[in-house]
Amino acid sequence: MPVFKLKATATVIKKEQRQDLVAQLAKERGGEAISKGPVIFEIPLGQTNRFDVLVVWHAWSDIPSEIRSEIILEAYKNDSARIAQALGVTYQEAIEQHVLPYAVHPMTRAGDIDPKKLKSAMLKHGGIDLGGDMVHLRFPTLAMAEEVHRKLCDEEQKGYWSIVQSPDPMF
Repeated sequence: MPVFKLKATATVIKKEQRQDLVAQLAKERGGEAISKGPVIFEIPLGQTNRFDVLVVWHAWSDIPSEIRSEIILEAYKNDSARIAQALGVTYQEAIEQHVLPYAVHPMTRAGDIDPKKLKSAMLKHGGIDLGGDMVHLRFPTLAMAEEVHRKLCDEEQKGYWSIVQSPDPMF
């Protein structure tokens, strides 16, 4: 079988930059939302107390993959031993790698809900801000998508929401 490889480009990360990323990730994990902060998914593994961590964050764009994992583990401090796998990806990488296959989409008609209110609700529940009015609300598991779907239905009485499984961000 063929092996396909892309050329790696060496990126050096400064100690201060690393510490800043760890601090920002720890703040977000602790419930202190930061501007353009990461979206953190903790995915439980069966009947164990272990879990996978997926961090989707634009700040990863210039950080090598192995360093991303180290930063995640540092931010989790005492809980890091419970992490089976730590994966840090940008939103584009998450789509390309199909790690966010479930999407929650608003199914509203024009005028039903103020677009700013809709965007705010989606961001509150982990939406990825793509600029302008574009927000994608995607999840690694169906259970996570269903949980947010229920919350959005409760909060936005006029809104209709749909869960779609698709690797394509437009659906």
